[in-house]
Amino acid sequence: MTNPTIDEITQHWLLTSAINFPRVLGALFPEVDGVSLNMKNVPGLRSEDYADALLALYDSGKIEFSSEIPEDNVETRPGISKILDSYLKVSKVDRSVILRRRPNLDLSAKQPVHRHRKAVRFKLTALGGDAWERIAEPDWFNFFDQRYDLETGEAYSQNLTLLLAHLGWFNELGGARIDINTIDLQTHSEFQVLYWKKLPNVCRATFNLENAEPRWLSGRIGEPKWFRDWWDSTNHWYTEPWSLPGWPG
Repeated sequence: MTNPTIDEITQHWLLTSAINFPRVLGALFPEVDGVSLNMKNVPGLRSEDYADALLALYDSGKIEFSSEIPEDNVETRPGISKILDSYLKVSKVDRSVILRRRPNLDLSAKQPVHRHRKAVRFKLTALGGDAWERIAEPDWFNFFDQRYDLETGEAYSQNLTLLLAHLGWFNELGGARIDINTIDLQTHSEFQVLYWKKLPNVCRATFNLENAEPRWLSGRIGEPKWFRDWWDSTNHWYTEPWSLPGWPG
């Protein structure tokens, strides 16, 4: 792989941040929240650099935006620029809100009105997914995901062995116990594994859950090293941005 430019790395980093679900802009502005993203910040970048990269991704059709604010214009470049500018103007002292003005606000009063940090999101388009895959080179066979609430759940992967391993350790990983008598295992020829990606030959298990005490204190805290190493290894199914050649030192 040839060394990508810093602009290419930044755009790929942003795509990576949104592969699992649409990403809220409040996690990026007024500064990147690396803890909630579970990602390493791109060294040396300013907030304006992330905003420029988002605009470049939008211009190339790799991402699209949505907003819970009716008057936000997420369909045009000027509208997106205006939204990003509003995020860039927020003080870093308060990360939970973004300042904006409502149409009926008395502007002479100069009173800020708050919008929640989750109001605006961006997500990958089909073009964005293709662009992400070209660089990340994901190992889809070892991709695994699960969804569950207090009573039921589902888990899926092309790798049946990996799927069954997660089901067997569900109590340690999820804090509940699977009722094995309720497991229904099926194979799907075309299955939506991520909001932008379908895979063939996916094994999917559905099940009911029952209350159970976690094996280790507060979920996985205190687990043995061999278990932690195995669990961590299952999460590395693609090349992370900070493992790319050209990542800033």
